[in-house]
Amino acid sequence: MGQFVKRLIRSPSWATWGSFSARALPLVVLPGFIFSEFSDNYAALWFILITIQGLQLLLESNVGLTFIRAIGFAVGGAHHVRRQGGSSELGEQKAVPNRVLLASICSAMRSAYLCVALLSLVILGSAAVFSSEAIIAELESPMAGVVPIILFVLSAAFRTYGGLHISFLYGTGHIAALRWWECFFWVLSFIFAMLAVQQGSSLTIIAICYQVPLLVNLMVNSYLSRQYGLFDLYDSAGKNGGRSVLIDLWPSIWRSALGVMLYLGMIQGAGLLYARIGEPQDVAIYLFAMSLMRPMMQFAQVPFFTKLPQLAAMHVSGKKRELISIASRGMQLSHILLALLIILFGLMLPVISDSSEHVTAVPQPLWALIGLASILERYGAMHLQLYSQTNHIIWHWANGGAAVIFSLCVYFLLPLLGSLALPLSIVIASVLFYVPFCRLRSREAFAIGLSFDARTALVPIGCVVAYNFFSFVS
Repeated sequence: MGQFVKRLIRSPSWATWGSFSARALPLVVLPGFIFSEFSDNYAALWFILITIQGLQLLLESNVGLTFIRAIGFAVGGAHHVRRQGGSSELGEQKAVPNRVLLASICSAMRSAYLCVALLSLVILGSAAVFSSEAIIAELESPMAGVVPIILFVLSAAFRTYGGLHISFLYGTGHIAALRWWECFFWVLSFIFAMLAVQQGSSLTIIAICYQVPLLVNLMVNSYLSRQYGLFDLYDSAGKNGGRSVLIDLWPSIWRSALGVMLYLGMIQGAGLLYARIGEPQDVAIYLFAMSLMRPMMQFAQVPFFTKLPQLAAMHVSGKKRELISIASRGMQLSHILLALLIILFGLMLPVISDSSEHVTAVPQPLWALIGLASILERYGAMHLQLYSQTNHIIWHWANGGAAVIFSLCVYFLLPLLGSLALPLSIVIASVLFYVPFCRLRSREAFAIGLSFDARTALVPIGCVVAYNFFSFVS
């Protein structure tokens, strides 16, 4: 029993699942109480705040992937962070971490994350103002809506900068410690926010209770990074040690960030646009459904996502067969988990809604379509991540093409279908461009055929398609 507990505590996968489960608590449980305690306008405003938080996590995590991959290269013994062709620089000798390169990467992260934090402050602040302006104007006291938005946006900027510690801990293999502490503080955030709601507090007090534990978590991550040598690496890098690495990584950073904002950011942004033009109750239901799906997608991607530093090290070491084997297993488990979560939660929604006044009723067709859009996006995204192990970043092309199709679909379908138009547009953009583009590039880089997809994705995606069929015809 003691050995099992030790393995559990040291497991990156279990720690990440614990963290993502804890993150889901404020998104799954808290909204029902928000609906019961506040008017539709306040409920819609809360989901705007949660969507802003989702955008921040999206921006920070995807920029972080560039540095996690670069740290993986350094740990694998690479001599640079430019595009890796997959032929080993090391021959048959055992990979030895390149500490000089690692120090330069960590030095570059400090400058990069400061810029990204300032950029997120501008982007998220603008998005918050744009989406909430009409709702705040209808409140009896506009400041009751303005203050929580300011708190969420400022906290988002601090947490974006704190992403540098997450990238360091993740890339150097200290995932379990990072994620278990995250789990603790997200649970604390949920408890504090729930107590504030139960006490009948204002949205401002709830926002403070929600954000304070998450900001304390940043301090703990900084302490962990110091303990694991980050600040020693800063010193050894020298004043200008990270400049050349930042120049080498800059194409990956801007392409990743642009790609995220073009498509995934646009998907989130479309929800904020809908918040501006839709009825508050419909807006709240749609944003609630999307806020449920986000932690499910994060939870399901654990088997693949936690292997990314290992895949980067394998690629630079020329271990192609092992890389494909680990990637295949991770993708398969991720698809199965997401399909199960989508279907099981969809089947439970009517039962839970009928049995509790604190749970918002999400229409089955809307949930099913959001689920199909999510699993198709994850399928394409995992192939894009697999190709990105070459450090040739094409996210701006993949996401840019999908964003154009998505925008056109939303423009024509939103007046006709309402909230259903948003996930349907994601499905169309994924099928017509995003999925085939990402799949083609990973096939070219790693010579993986259709048997790879039959093994990793065919059954889970097929089950979600069947679930959609029954949801719309029943």
